[in-house]
Amino acid sequence: MKASKWILAGVAGFAAGYVAAKRLPQTLTPEKALNLVKDQTRDEFMITGSWINVHPEEVKRFGLPYTVYKGGLSSRLHSTLTQYDFMIDAKTGSILDISKHGEKVAATV
Repeated sequence: MKASKWILAGVAGFAAGYVAAKRLPQTLTPEKALNLVKDQTRDEFMITGSWINVHPEEVKRFGLPYTVYKGGLSSRLHSTLTQYDFMIDAKTGSILDISKHGEKVAATV
């Protein structure tokens, strides 16, 4: 095969891969999602610890389907440690819920 055919095949393969990657739904990495939650809650909570489930889950909130990461934060206020659970949209980075650990989540449909 001539070199020009190899180059043409390489360019075509690259283009097909690029288009396929753009069409796939993009999700945040768990680390990026956790950093977004910590950045967005830094003014509310004095965060002393955090965790995130690395596998996204499918949930319905307000009657709409979401792909979310679930995780938790620890916050210390006046020597009292409080645990919070959060749910963040894996595609947009929007926080869908933050509640004290163990409390029932309201407004789920």
